[in-house]
Amino acid sequence: MKKFKHLGYEERVTLSFLQAEGWSTRDIGKKLNRHHSCIAYELKKKVKGLYIAKKAHHKSYWRRYLSKKQCMKVVLDSDLFRFIPEKLKEGWSPERISGYLKLQGKSVSTKAIYKFVYSRCLERYLFWRKHHRKSGCKKKRYGKARDGRKYIENRPETLCSGHWEGDFIVSSHNTFSLLVLVDRYSRDTIIRRIPNRKHVIVTRAFFDSLRNMPVKTITLDNDISFNCWKKLEKMLRCSVYFCHPYHSWEKGLVENANRWIRCFVPKRKDLREVTDLELRSIEGFLNEIPRQCLGFRTAKEVLLETTSV
Repeated sequence: MKKFKHLGYEERVTLSFLQAEGWSTRDIGKKLNRHHSCIAYELKKKVKGLYIAKKAHHKSYWRRYLSKKQCMKVVLDSDLFRFIPEKLKEGWSPERISGYLKLQGKSVSTKAIYKFVYSRCLERYLFWRKHHRKSGCKKKRYGKARDGRKYIENRPETLCSGHWEGDFIVSSHNTFSLLVLVDRYSRDTIIRRIPNRKHVIVTRAFFDSLRNMPVKTITLDNDISFNCWKKLEKMLRCSVYFCHPYHSWEKGLVENANRWIRCFVPKRKDLREVTDLELRSIEGFLNEIPRQCLGFRTAKEVLLETTSV
């Protein structure tokens, strides 16, 4: 494998002379046996419009020095040394930790956290390393629209809370299921256990879950249990939209939430044995973890902001 090597001081001096003589970046690259993009990037290190080898070399040295210092930041700070492993064990990613600390006024790069993780053998706490799943081939076929349902391309843009995606997590042991609802704007997640997926039970679960929440749209897949969608529209006074057949990934937000929930409630577990306390705990985890898409705020914080306006 080809390894990258930083430009040395002698190369920078040569580059400076050649550039002053009017050589192009490609010709300089051939002369120094370097790629022309490397030369072009190096020439951006100008001072008052001029490339000076000595100053460019000092800039490069100082940047690498600060980078190494940044990667030692966790080890040198006792608060970070305790905080980061604690959050890793709770399922936070290095990106989440870095973003959350930045909001708290303490800047630590994602790279520094990863370096700390690998230096202390904490890789086992990297969440998706433990719960990795390869995605399969996606079928590209559409079914015909039936019973007047509206497909996802007609769904309005999300500018506020009230636009929900819904899905089921089913059990292989019995008829018990989990109804999962995620707000597309705030990422607020609701989980409700139902004894079966009969239309009466499903509509009641939707109503009980969303009666105190703003509801403008609901996006579902083509599960037969959602054939009661017209009743849902009347009951919740909203519009219901559907993914195309065999395109459940079109409601990727709730699919991702299901993946997180499955980390706590694996497929082999009987959903009838999952307690309400466990479900509230999973809800709390999903709603109180910082999210990069929310500027490293939590779903709970965003929901409070939108409801207080």
